[in-house]
Amino acid sequence: MTTLKDALDRIDEELAELKRQYDLFFQGARRSEPQEERKILEWMVRRVGQRKIPNTSDQFRFHSLQSRFHSFSGLWTRMVRDLEEGRLVRDARGNLVRTNGLGGEPVTPDHLDQVLEQLRSARQECGIPTEEKDIDSLREMLRSRASEIAEQSGARRVEFRVTIEGGKPKVKAGLR
Repeated sequence: MTTLKDALDRIDEELAELKRQYDLFFQGARRSEPQEERKILEWMVRRVGQRKIPNTSDQFRFHSLQSRFHSFSGLWTRMVRDLEEGRLVRDARGNLVRTNGLGGEPVTPDHLDQVLEQLRSARQECGIPTEEKDIDSLREMLRSRASEIAEQSGARRVEFRVTIEGGKPKVKAGLR
């Protein structure tokens, strides 16, 4: 049976090696993701976590290692998902580069015209006057808001719809 200090030393070494393996994978030097090594390390962390750790310095060290492992694990999962979904691509030198993910504008001019026309008629229905300068400022505001929403959510397109709530027209955004 290994001592707790030996187990913590081994987890520390394995975590450093796993980080190195993932770095090689993301640099393109390793062909496959080190999933098996990750599962073994996850098992080791779980096993030590099930033990009673009486010494507070060992508890602190274990929790630090556990936290580092889970932080790296989340990062690796997110980067692999981004690679698979095309948000990360390799450039000519093999470096990972984050792509914008948007194929042009997140909202089409035709859709904006349609939404603005619906908004104009909804405002008339509610008895709210509409001037042309209001429509132009709304167009710019909707275009910039669509870009913000698309960037935050990773969606390719944003669609707006007009509803009337409480006697006032509202514009709501949806992802596509």
